[in-house]
Amino acid sequence: MNFHAAFVRRLHIAIAALVCACASLSAAAADIVPYLQTPTANSIWVSWKTAAGDESVVEYGVDGGPLNRTASGSAQTLAANYRLHGVQLTGLQPETLYTYRVRTGSQVSPVFRFRTQPTAARKTGHFRILLTGDHQLRNDDRHTPLLQAAKAKIQSLTGLPLEESVQLMLNNGDQVDVGTLDHYEFVHMKPSAVVSGNLAIMTALGNHETYYDPGLANWRAHNFYDQISYKGIAAAADESYYAHQVGRVLLVYLNSESGFSAQAEWLRKVVTAADADPDVDWVISVVHRPYQAEQYVGDISQWFRDTAMPILAGTRKHALNIGAHHHLYARGQTRDWPIYHIISGGTAWDQFWGQSTERDMDDVQKTIANWTWQLIDFDLDARSMKVSTYAEGHPKLGFAYNSRLIDEFERRLDAAAPEKPELNGAANGETVTLPQSFSLSSFMSTSGMALNSTQFQIARDAAFSSTVVDLIRDVENVYGDTGAPDYEPVDIHAGVDIETYTVQQYGLNNGSYYIRARHRDANAEWSPWSEARSFKVEGSADGDPALRLAKKVWSPDEPVTVEYLNGRGKAKDWVAIYRKGQTPGSATPSIKWGYVSGVSGQMAFSGLAAGVEYFAAFFTDDSYVEIAPRVAFYVGNMPELAINKTQFNVGERPTFSWSGAPAGAKDWIGVYRVGQTPGGIGSTTWAYAPTEAGSVTLGALNKGYYYAAFFINDAYFEISDRVPFAVGSEIASVSLVKTALASGERLDIRFSDGPATAKDYIGVFRKGAVPGIDLLVNYYYVDGRASGSLSPPEPLPDGEYFLALYINDSYTEVSNRVEFTVGAGSEPEPDPRVLGVTRNLIRTGDTLELSWSGMPGNAKDWIGIYRSTQTPGSSSPSVLWRYAGGAAGSASFSGLAAGEYYAVFLLNDGYEGAAPRVPFAVRKRGDINGDGVINVADRDAQRAALGSCEGDARYQPLADFDTDRCITQADYKLWYALFTKQ
Repeated sequence: MNFHAAFVRRLHIAIAALVCACASLSAAAADIVPYLQTPTANSIWVSWKTAAGDESVVEYGVDGGPLNRTASGSAQTLAANYRLHGVQLTGLQPETLYTYRVRTGSQVSPVFRFRTQPTAARKTGHFRILLTGDHQLRNDDRHTPLLQAAKAKIQSLTGLPLEESVQLMLNNGDQVDVGTLDHYEFVHMKPSAVVSGNLAIMTALGNHETYYDPGLANWRAHNFYDQISYKGIAAAADESYYAHQVGRVLLVYLNSESGFSAQAEWLRKVVTAADADPDVDWVISVVHRPYQAEQYVGDISQWFRDTAMPILAGTRKHALNIGAHHHLYARGQTRDWPIYHIISGGTAWDQFWGQSTERDMDDVQKTIANWTWQLIDFDLDARSMKVSTYAEGHPKLGFAYNSRLIDEFERRLDAAAPEKPELNGAANGETVTLPQSFSLSSFMSTSGMALNSTQFQIARDAAFSSTVVDLIRDVENVYGDTGAPDYEPVDIHAGVDIETYTVQQYGLNNGSYYIRARHRDANAEWSPWSEARSFKVEGSADGDPALRLAKKVWSPDEPVTVEYLNGRGKAKDWVAIYRKGQTPGSATPSIKWGYVSGVSGQMAFSGLAAGVEYFAAFFTDDSYVEIAPRVAFYVGNMPELAINKTQFNVGERPTFSWSGAPAGAKDWIGVYRVGQTPGGIGSTTWAYAPTEAGSVTLGALNKGYYYAAFFINDAYFEISDRVPFAVGSEIASVSLVKTALASGERLDIRFSDGPATAKDYIGVFRKGAVPGIDLLVNYYYVDGRASGSLSPPEPLPDGEYFLALYINDSYTEVSNRVEFTVGAGSEPEPDPRVLGVTRNLIRTGDTLELSWSGMPGNAKDWIGIYRSTQTPGSSSPSVLWRYAGGAAGSASFSGLAAGEYYAVFLLNDGYEGAAPRVPFAVRKRGDINGDGVINVADRDAQRAALGSCEGDARYQPLADFDTDRCITQADYKLWYALFTKQ
């Protein structure tokens, strides 16, 4: 910077400060802080809040000159003392500094400066974005000190005021705890005042913005996103997702809460346009719920992971996904694409190690439980992006870090991928005995990027279609911390040679294999795979060591036969029986034991006491080294469990009966969704069954496929056969990543909530075909899975089709249909008439939310709420009703008593239905398990869901009393208050 330019800049800042001081003489000036948003090269929106006054004026001018221009807007009266003003400044010059102030009557703000955005024509210099995450705390303002620290650090790094060094600030959702005006003012706008007068702020929709804000009214009032479009692709009607181009960067803001089908189609259009756009170099996606998480495992956006990310990967311009929702920092790379994903979790509710379910994920390289912010720096000349993460604090230590740099990574668009490595170890075709090590040749790259990751794959076939080893490791893997007092992050890969993989003794069974490996650099680019090598393993087991029992429940006095397989062949390998809870060792003798004979065989054990859980274990060489998974079993009578029927409407309560049970005080019946494993996840509903015989009616269930089983001793061992049943119709869900495929393009299918029977399949039919009468075009078994994905290798001929999920080799359709085209087929027809509810299980005092689409649109079409036993007609009036007012829309109903109901869409003031009825149930507030009373069973259901959030299998919406979509101690306190008031 030359002396003259520096002097002029400082003089301008001084003049602005002087004007600011004069303006502050206005009594109310300090109460007005502008909030900039939706910037372009030629315009910007200025908003602010006042308690009174409708005048909305911005006085502005080019920096250094007088405020000689004015622009007027309008005020939204959102409450008696809440006026939200909005003025759009237009006709501005690109990359130009302006000074301005806002005025409402006699209330005048201080003077602020901002800089307009560059045009896409600028391909030199830097473009920077400040990123912050969740800050939804109402009475603990951590966001202000975080922003103050970020502002100071950036200004010290660049030597420039914030508005001259950074173009834009991003928030990634949960900028409020609930979507009320109080929270928009005091949780978001007030803390954001540190930067909002100088730097435009854009935000994604989080889950907390949706709470207490029906129709996102307050979200839409505060955010001026409705005019945003990219290449004519407009934002969502409710402004919950949109694409915003600034310079050569396209920012794609997504909604991880709802609207997935329409949003996916919108996203395909955006990505297709961006990929072909010569004025876009970078695509950055912003979504609240993240792509992956190592704490609160599973609390991610499965829709974004399975559907949106593959669509975004359709352009190599997509370099970074920004997520939030978890209040920490995390960074990883997708397994297959050169795309980074991060969690920027801000400063919201405390989240730290040891608090939740945790798992080390191979597509996450670092998880650090700090309060952080990011500086994203695009070097337009070099076509590179650098993301620097700075920590300010820790939930256990407070603001203790003073902008500590904890992570930095980059993406260079034009850098070459690493060179193809060589694989060292066994020679091609060699026979080996284990252990055997394989290593990669030294990492080589012409781009100068460092090594970041390796991937080793071992498969039975040369095409690697069925891998037995698929291992990705990064040079550093930050997972966990040191605990008190310092809580420093821990690199669990310290000292690990990621370029070497050793197959340990018995790590592979005897047989032939293929191995290959590759490098990934610090630019997220994979090298080509090494040449594959074949090798043969001898001297190992012919299969994995295992124990097998013919059944898991054995009658009293019946010998328990244990089959052992693929042992180590040592003379003193042995099998033993222990009681559940025992730890094998010299201090804990087994109940029964014996040496094996050979590597495989059988042993019988008699004289085991009844009414006890046991496990069998397989040991080698007279030691306590176990070589196979334990097998649990029970000695005692096997109860019979039955259900009153196998198909229920939503809202109906299933009744179970049992006989021949052990009559243990803590024996119980549990209900799980198909595909869930008891113990790894909480039951959906349950009840104790402490008698030899009896019956129990459990709570109403949401739509889905379920099974019930009989468990003993307050644990998860099943001693009955499972009893399957279903709730609702068209239960499963099927979707396609793309519904308009090019000729020869493969299908990419996603399915969920299926019945998981052995021969369920995805069936493909020509459009207009009748399953069971017209021939299948093709079918794909889902291998007994309830959820998953598949991409058949063979493409379909050009044409128009539909697909759905069918149960167990039949033509019984159990999912929605998805229409699609291959080649030059026409677009799928619009959706048929649809009536739906947001939740089909609510509490007394809750509001029932309905929506409809595709209806005729008659003036007197109406929606009625009926009890499940009623039939619409003049002699059976509805409980509640209202006119629809259009072919599509939404409505709310409140004041419903506990009971079972359905909603129906009826035509022309009559009783002709236009769409299938939608059943739902209303449960007494506090009655979580649906037995009609508030008691300790509800307490146990509350505790079983504790720590879960929406999307988790353990999440129970009726236990979520503060409606934040997570079950916490706050919810338990609210439940307990209801319990004690009875």
